[in-house]
Amino acid sequence: MSLSRLGCGVVAFGMLVGTGYAQAGGDAGAAYKDARRPVAERVADLLGRMTLEEKISLLSGSSWMESAGVPRLGIPAIKMADGPMGIRIWTGPSSQTSVETPVNRFSSTAFPAGINVAASWDPELARQEGQVIGQEVAAVGRDMILGPTVNIHRTPLWGRNFESYGEDPYLSGRMAVGYIKGVQSEGILPSVKHFTVNNEEFERHRIDVAVDERALHEIYFPAFEAAIKDAHVWTVMSSYNKVNGAYAAESPLLKQELYKEFGFKGFVVSDWGSTYSTAGTVNAGMDIEMPGGPPMRKWLAASGPHIAGNDGGYLVPEKVMPLVKSNEIPVANVNENAGRILTVIFESGLYDHQHVAGGAIDTPAQRALTRKAADEGIVLLKNQGGVLPLEAGKVKSIAVIGPGAATARAGGGGSGLVYAKNIVSPLDGIRARATGVDVRYALGAAMAGEEPEHDTAEAKKKRLNEAIAAAKDADAAVVFVGYSWKLETEGKDRPDMKLPEGQDEMIRAVAAVNKRTIVVLNAGDSVDLTQWVDQVPGLVDAWYGGEEGGNAVADILFGDANPSGKLPFTFLRRLEDSPSYGNYPGENLHVKYAEGIYVGYRYFDKHIDVPPLFPFGFGLSYTTFQYSDLKVHKGTGDEMATVSLTVKNTGARKGAEVAQLYVGQPHASVDRPVKELKGFQRVELAPGESRSVQFVLDRRAFSFYSVAKHGWVAEPGSFDLAVGSSSRDIRLESHFVLGH
Repeated sequence: MSLSRLGCGVVAFGMLVGTGYAQAGGDAGAAYKDARRPVAERVADLLGRMTLEEKISLLSGSSWMESAGVPRLGIPAIKMADGPMGIRIWTGPSSQTSVETPVNRFSSTAFPAGINVAASWDPELARQEGQVIGQEVAAVGRDMILGPTVNIHRTPLWGRNFESYGEDPYLSGRMAVGYIKGVQSEGILPSVKHFTVNNEEFERHRIDVAVDERALHEIYFPAFEAAIKDAHVWTVMSSYNKVNGAYAAESPLLKQELYKEFGFKGFVVSDWGSTYSTAGTVNAGMDIEMPGGPPMRKWLAASGPHIAGNDGGYLVPEKVMPLVKSNEIPVANVNENAGRILTVIFESGLYDHQHVAGGAIDTPAQRALTRKAADEGIVLLKNQGGVLPLEAGKVKSIAVIGPGAATARAGGGGSGLVYAKNIVSPLDGIRARATGVDVRYALGAAMAGEEPEHDTAEAKKKRLNEAIAAAKDADAAVVFVGYSWKLETEGKDRPDMKLPEGQDEMIRAVAAVNKRTIVVLNAGDSVDLTQWVDQVPGLVDAWYGGEEGGNAVADILFGDANPSGKLPFTFLRRLEDSPSYGNYPGENLHVKYAEGIYVGYRYFDKHIDVPPLFPFGFGLSYTTFQYSDLKVHKGTGDEMATVSLTVKNTGARKGAEVAQLYVGQPHASVDRPVKELKGFQRVELAPGESRSVQFVLDRRAFSFYSVAKHGWVAEPGSFDLAVGSSSRDIRLESHFVLGH
């Protein structure tokens, strides 16, 4: 169901009961009570019955995770839950619920991080994940999940890269559409976030992003646009930062792009504490300020000087009403804001039904899906000499080493941290799988921020020696390194690309005594591997794998699952190679996106003298794939071209390949990237099996955003079409001539 279908009032729900809202008030027979009436008619009728005070009351939250309702007319409060990798919490801010022993800890299914799901290149998997999350939100009596995160990876240091879907706007958009459709199929409201250009945590309440119009439309808007046009998302969340001088919550981009250009019909909700004015925010079209009420005041009081002027909310009635009376906020704008909120309440079914707590959470089926998601997203980056998979009978002893071995790295910190009751560490997963194998464990190096932390040089040396001893005569050594949720988290960026102290030394020491060393990474973006990557034959990127991450790693290591993940970003050799280097974090609270549209592989294709460590779209398999029979046919209408090819599994194992289609226009009136991702398809094949893959390219696939015309332009001419296994592993090429 979509907001464009305003004539439909039927929604598929998980656990629902009638609330009796249809009996509210004494106006029997009113249109707004009749679920058979078109939504637009119900909204107009209800708005006409509300007082100005009641409309204004909808604009500010009533508590930490609830909007305001109007009991007189049966308008329900929207009950929210933090996300997006599962239900986080609704009792307080991340700073309170991310401590070691929180008072109000809530457990739910912990899904793999967004970057892990993006690495699957499987929108259907994202849809299934969204549907299960929607079911769990309904099961605990909530109505809304704060996700997905679709902000682009601009710098590898952004603390929330792990939450999002990578560097490419097309891939991010397709994954977001899948997730949103899944959530909304259960009658739950997703909130695609954060609009817009929220690509660093550094001074996020004050930083002013200077970004040009073309980069906004080609890089930073498309995932939001896809969420609106293709998934008909019900809510969008505004970001903390300024965009070209205006805070996101009061930016003209809300009306110009979201509402007008993209046709958004839902409401905009602020990120928590991301409003900074009253009239400017309401008039811009930002609809609900969160959190609101006493929790807002308490939180703001402890949040520091960056929002000290916000004494409990800018859109509370006592601040909005005087400005309405003085006409600084036109009544028409209040009606529009309230109308969008009501539209979503009716369209989603929340007016007529209420989610009631009591459903199942973290069921075997839900856990199986998390394991599948973790499996599909794990990327095999290096497999020199076929060191993987570890074959039964040939491997009789394994050394499992590192600060990520016995401790499960399920997710990053902040809003993305989900607590699970039954979480599996890699050590547990390996021990469960490697029956009859001598599995040895050594910590090797402590994780920064975890015990033992402030210990002696002797203690550090002792741990390192224990790792060397465990690895020395083992048939294989698997070393787990990366970050914890305290180091890669909302609220702060990584200081650099380096692994925490002691981890590089540990890897080098283990690799020196064991030629079958496999390193497994837990991180949301590029990590500096240059000190040891040439010394180890095996390298696996396992991201943050959710509660089943330990079992998923074991699946890949032992070959029970064939790795099929592909990198959703370009893996850098060093920080200085980042397109944003020199323009992050900015100066004097201003950051310039000087690279423009050249983010990620677009930059590396243009600057061929700056090689990435691993290219965008890269990922190895335990089998091999052959591409053939590329054909290009001219289409009709908006379908400009159809591209088809055959993919064959030429190896001995079942596996999945992601065929990637890139389009480039070498001769154009403006500078364009060498190529851009415009299609992809994940194909699962048995040994020897072949399958036809087809892509349909519309006009947008050939277009660039014209600043002169303030719109998309597809210039006639010759286009390069390239299909491959990564952005640098192109298997087939052809051309297409776009006519007038």
